[in-house]
Amino acid sequence: MKALWAAAIFGLSLLAARGQEVTLPPIVVTGTFELRQTPSTIDLFTLHLQRQMVTKRTVEEMVARSPLFYARFWAYIPMRLESSSGDSSQFFTPSYLTTDYRNAERALQESRKQSLFDAR
Repeated sequence: MKALWAAAIFGLSLLAARGQEVTLPPIVVTGTFELRQTPSTIDLFTLHLQRQMVTKRTVEEMVARSPLFYARFWAYIPMRLESSSGDSSQFFTPSYLTTDYRNAERALQESRKQSLFDAR
C-alpha cells in the first residue's frame, strides 16, 4: 500500500514539474573566453619585497656616491642652503616681535575688552 502511495505522489510531482518547464531561446556566444592569470598572493608579496630591496640598494648607492650631501649633520642646521633667502631677520627675529604675532595679540586684547565675562 505504501508503494502505491509513493508511486501516486511521484506521478503527481512529475505532472506538476512538467507544467513549470520554461523554454528559452537559444543563446549564441561569439568570441572566446579566457581566464585572466593573476599572480598569487605569495608572488605579489615577493615582488613587493624585491622592490623594497631594490629601492634600499639604490638609496645606499646614492649615499655612497655623495656622503657629504647626505650626511646627518645637515638635519641640525636650521636653514638649508637651497631654501635660504637674503632676509636674515626672519631667522634672528623672535616670534613675539613679528607683525603677525603683534596683530594677533592686539586682536585678542580687543576681544577681551569687549567680553562680558572678563572683569578687566
